Amino acid sequence: MAAELLARVRAEIEGRLDELRPAVAEYERLLGAADALESSVAENARPVAHGPSTGRRRGARAAAAPGAQARRHRPRMGAVEQAIVAALEHGSHTLSELGVVTALPAPALRDSVRRLLSADRIARTRREGRAAYSLSDSE
Repeated sequence: MAAELLARVRAEIEGRLDELRPAVAEYERLLGAADALESSVAENARPVAHGPSTGRRRGARAAAAPGAQARRHRPRMGAVEQAIVAALEHGSHTLSELGVVTALPAPALRDSVRRLLSADRIARTRREGRAAYSLSDSE
């Protein structure tokens, strides 16, 4: 009788582990993305040396750079936006679910979702009567 109980408990544990493996894999992938973003932000936060002025307008070089038009059309995503897109790669989420999955504060999520919606990177859908978000078809 004890052996049957232990076998049943073991089977339940294995079943639950099978259910959770995809979530753990996503969690680890998001941690890796967050680490990469953090190091990217740290690189971009280096102080800029201010040399003598060349008389050029600020931003003139960026406008003349090849591909500048494409960059203006589709701006680079920040860390929050990248985390949201990474979470939505696995299906639609409500704003509260995005908060749980990404562990980001609600104000940052709301602002970033608005930016992603206006850039057509994500789309608003309905799920069980609530607003949910998914990757847009144009991605």
